[in-house]
Amino acid sequence: MGLEDFLRSVQRAVNDKLLELLPGSPPFGKKLYDAVLYSVTSGGKRVRPAICLASCEAVGGSWDDALIPACAIEMVHTYSLIHDDLPALDNDRLRRGKPTTWVEFGESSAILAGDALLNRAFEVLSGWDFDCERKVRVIEEVSTASGMEGMVLGQQCDMDAEGREDVSLEELLFIHRHKTGRLIEASAVSGAISGGAGEDEISALRVYGRSIGLAFQIVDDVLDVVSKTEVLGKSAGSDVERGKLTFVRFFGVEGSMRRAREEVERAISSVERFGKGAENLIMVARFICERGY
Repeated sequence: MGLEDFLRSVQRAVNDKLLELLPGSPPFGKKLYDAVLYSVTSGGKRVRPAICLASCEAVGGSWDDALIPACAIEMVHTYSLIHDDLPALDNDRLRRGKPTTWVEFGESSAILAGDALLNRAFEVLSGWDFDCERKVRVIEEVSTASGMEGMVLGQQCDMDAEGREDVSLEELLFIHRHKTGRLIEASAVSGAISGGAGEDEISALRVYGRSIGLAFQIVDDVLDVVSKTEVLGKSAGSDVERGKLTFVRFFGVEGSMRRAREEVERAISSVERFGKGAENLIMVARFICERGY
């Protein structure tokens, strides 16, 4: 199976399961349901679920073992995009080629839709009919990655760095590894845990997730400069307009891409131990570096 076939299979499985995991439309407050549904069905490659499912495969598990955490992680990711686009944060009006959730439904409903998805993710994980020990470990991994020691912390640091000229490379790496990288790392680790991996295998997949998580954000920095809005599906050049700290500001486009490729190679090296079981992980890693560039 090639990359496109693999990603299409992931999209079909995840999209179907996401709809199954959402509650039905309520008799009142339907706007919340509509905003959530709009957000989770607005497209996207489902990269984080793909990493979760591929990691589970690599350690000998099946998609059935990891589909629930894959969907929960996508809910967390979608919530983060909804909130990230709000006027109080990045004030973006376009996401995946469509109006952002706050533009379509208003700021209040967008905030609530994000809140609903974050909570639904953990409802789904806690109700997952699975080995209890592995379930708790996945919940701990995803909650830590998305909260005050992970994605939310990274978002705060990203805002704190806007417009500053004194930001160090150390701070930039901290932002990228938390804001974007931590949930990608959790995707790989959650897939490994779900598949019954041993500690050495989990450690290897943590290295994989950490490396491609950083590569993913570096490439995002580059695409904001070199791509166009109609290709990105979101506003190009917005990082520069807001004075955001990016790898391109430190190293330029080619230097940034060189670092991204180094991280991808580090990720690939970390999973070579899995042999043919790592094929999808390796394809996804290379895709992260090559997408749209």
